[in-house]
Parts: sequence; structure tokens; C-alpha cells
Amino acid sequence: MVTKSRFTYLSRDGIHKCQAYKWQNDNVPVKGILQIIHGMQEHMERYDEFASFMCDNGFIVVGNDHLGHGLTVLSEELGYFAKDNADVIVVRDVHRLKKMTEGEYPGLPYFILGHSMGSFIARKYLTMYGKGIRGAIICGTGTKPAIVTGFGKILSSISGIFSKGHNKSGLISRLSFGGYNKKIANPTGKNDWVVRNDDVLKKYNEDSLCGFPFTSNGFKTLFSILHYVDNPKNLVSIPKSLPIFVIAGMCDPVGNYGKGPKKVYDTYKHIGISDVSLKLYPDMRHEILNDIDRNIVYEDVLKWINSRI
Repeated sequence: MVTKSRFTYLSRDGIHKCQAYKWQNDNVPVKGILQIIHGMQEHMERYDEFASFMCDNGFIVVGNDHLGHGLTVLSEELGYFAKDNADVIVVRDVHRLKKMTEGEYPGLPYFILGHSMGSFIARKYLTMYGKGIRGAIICGTGTKPAIVTGFGKILSSISGIFSKGHNKSGLISRLSFGGYNKKIANPTGKNDWVVRNDDVLKKYNEDSLCGFPFTSNGFKTLFSILHYVDNPKNLVSIPKSLPIFVIAGMCDPVGNYGKGPKKVYDTYKHIGISDVSLKLYPDMRHEILNDIDRNIVYEDVLKWINSRI
């Protein structure tokens, strides 16, 4: 039986307590650890089903709610990360949880999986701490031209001048996500691009900790991370022998319908990563771990990790 426990630890911002989770099945021998890095405008408890699957197959699973997300927030801080260096702090928060987990379970192979914004964080994590993990799954990722992310950083900075980054920017949100439903026939709502699983979509729309408005500070952090990881010059520190698995839905607008993940894969190949794989899933939208055919993805992730332990 899989059990889930909650705990907190101090964020690298020195202020917040990060809400963290651990899933484990004490009836199954443990062969590794998987740390999940969740996406934008969501939280870790949405990964219960996938985490339970991995636990049943011999893994301890951990993850934290980022600053501005889930139960890590204080008062009305949804969508706000940190005043300064938020793009580094969120990565260091992930690493702090990793070090804590390693201390509790020394010697086990350690993998990370980042979804959506979490994939951007994971991609930056690889440049800072890639030597300490056995492999990484980059899920639901995308790319943007440097001129776009650079402009996004400037626009979000200007937008947040008078509110110190706490204002909710509808303009930046529309520019970022306004066209995501364009290839969906007869959408039922603005979030149909997220997933084609109606039950999951309904829960997402009804969850106050999902789909909330992002602050200008949140967008600045997002654009800063993406601007960094899309520059091949910043990727030279990634160990060339580190296994990387890029996965995404072919109907995911975040990845420009497969083009973004393919570009990430090609970039890793170009800089000399020796073990990098790509799989794109036809008909699946953004959240492939919540898709109606999600078990296919689960099995692919498990098979990939098992072959690299």
C-alpha cells in the first residue's frame, strides 16, 4: 500500500517553508528515487496517481510545491516567487529537497522528472547539479526564441514596477497562452489545451490552486529560466554521459505541437549528450501524465528509468 506523507523545509529565499511530499510503498523493495518537479499554476498533489504507480514499481517519490504554488504560499502570494533571484531560488529549493532525501536514503539511484514549467526548472537544474543524478525526464517542455523571452522579461519587469511584482498581468497572460486552444475543435473552456481527460480537466478547473493568475514577478521568473535554458552556451556544464528522456504530446501547444521538444532533444545531441531519447505521443495534449492513455506514458518512463539503474 502506498502512503503519502507531508513535511516542510526552509526555502532558499530564507522566508517560506516549502511544502513537500513523499510517497512510498513499504511492501515493495526500493531500487531508486524519483523527484518530481511540478509545473506552472498547479501543485504536487496532482501527481498522486503517477507517484503511486512508481512506488508500486520500487521507487520512493518526492516533490515540493514551488514558491507561489500549492501549500508553500503565504496569504495571497499565488503566482509570486521571490523578490530577487527567483529563477535560481526555485532550482536551489529542488536541490535542497534532493539533498534531504539522499540523506535519508543514501546510495539509491536518483532521477528527476520535470513537467511544463518544471521541465524548464529541471533543464536549469541539470546545468547546476547534473553530476549528482542518474537521469532526467523532461516532460511537456518547449522553447522560445531569445528575443521573445528577453522581451518577456522586460515587459514583466515594467508591468510590476509599481506593485513590486505582485500585480496580476492579464496582458502577459494573453500574450503567453491566448492561442493555446486554437487547434481544438469546439473547446468547452479556456483550459482545454491542458488535457483531453474530461475528469482531470474538471478537477483542474475547480481547483483553486490550479490555473490561478500569474503575477508579473511569476512571469519574469518563468521567462528568465526559459531564456537561460534555451541558450546552448549555458548547457556546457551538463555531464555528457547523463541520460535524458524528452517526452511530450504531439497536440501540446507549449511545445508548439512537438517542435519544441524536438529542438530540446536536438540541442542536447548537438552539445554532445551521449544518451538522449525523444518520444512524442500522438493525440496527447500538455499533461501526458494525466491523459486518458497515461498508462502508456507511465510504462515508458518506468522502462526508461529501469534500464538506467
